[in-house]
Amino acid sequence: VCDTAYSYHQKDSQISPAVLPIMVVINSLPRQNNVSAMKKILMTTIVLFFVYWLSFPPRQEVSQLRGEQMNKLITVLNRGEKVKTTEEVNTPCKYKSISDLKEQERMPSTSDGRHMIAPPQGGKVSLVCCDTTAGPLSIVAHEKWAPLGTERFLNMVKNQYFDSGVPFMRCVKGFLCQFGLNADPSKNGVFGSIKDDPNWLPEGPKFRENEDGVKRFAQGYLAYAGSGKNSRGTQLIMSLKANGPLAGGSPWEVPWGELVGEESFETLKKINTEYGENGPPQGRLGKEGASKEIRIQWPNLDYINSCQLLDEVS
Repeated sequence: VCDTAYSYHQKDSQISPAVLPIMVVINSLPRQNNVSAMKKILMTTIVLFFVYWLSFPPRQEVSQLRGEQMNKLITVLNRGEKVKTTEEVNTPCKYKSISDLKEQERMPSTSDGRHMIAPPQGGKVSLVCCDTTAGPLSIVAHEKWAPLGTERFLNMVKNQYFDSGVPFMRCVKGFLCQFGLNADPSKNGVFGSIKDDPNWLPEGPKFRENEDGVKRFAQGYLAYAGSGKNSRGTQLIMSLKANGPLAGGSPWEVPWGELVGEESFETLKKINTEYGENGPPQGRLGKEGASKEIRIQWPNLDYINSCQLLDEVS
């Protein structure tokens, strides 16, 4: 049995995660020259192959795994765990990878009637899934749109900034939602401010919408809230409806990404806007976080529960 397994391993290294543990187990069995020992060896081999086919992705997916995932494959039989592939990532969002996006979502242009001008093309494109109390949000961050703004957002995601809870603290119906102060006050102020990115949208009141009625700041665009030059920190804005005045000259309002997928825009409709401009004061939220008192006073605020980076392509 060991010789047969080794010959398969030599011919096709892709099955080594199954073959090598089997060889190790078989070689560790007592060398008894009797029928009982052979039955034990045969049954062990069958069980291990059965566990392998239940626990691992198809061969073509195994061949794509590298580094840390391959190490998991070697030890998975001992732990009884299942290695997660891209399709198995625990996320509420429909889109799991960049390849799931429609062409217009990967490379937006004016042809969809959504964008006033064609956004910058190229660079790294990142897919992030945020789980919120209103539903899932799929976000595509475009490096070329705003390199510094995109990098800051992705750093927040990678450092699990959103996983402590981030309230949609200022949501004005038909306008925008502002968020970014953390429910955990110890995380507020950890990130400093970043420099402004050049605005790729046309500025000034003359360009609030074009001749076709397409407004400058599309529904689902994401940018930063700010208070002056180079003031972008962790506070973000997300447009609930297409908007003309936004990004008209304020340097912090350059879009760095947008929502994609029908489910994201359904979530956008569900985010609570009853408090409008009368949500938790920023200063208080920054110091207290989402304290018990704040949750009592504003019980219907929606929150981001977590965000995770699902995929990136250049």
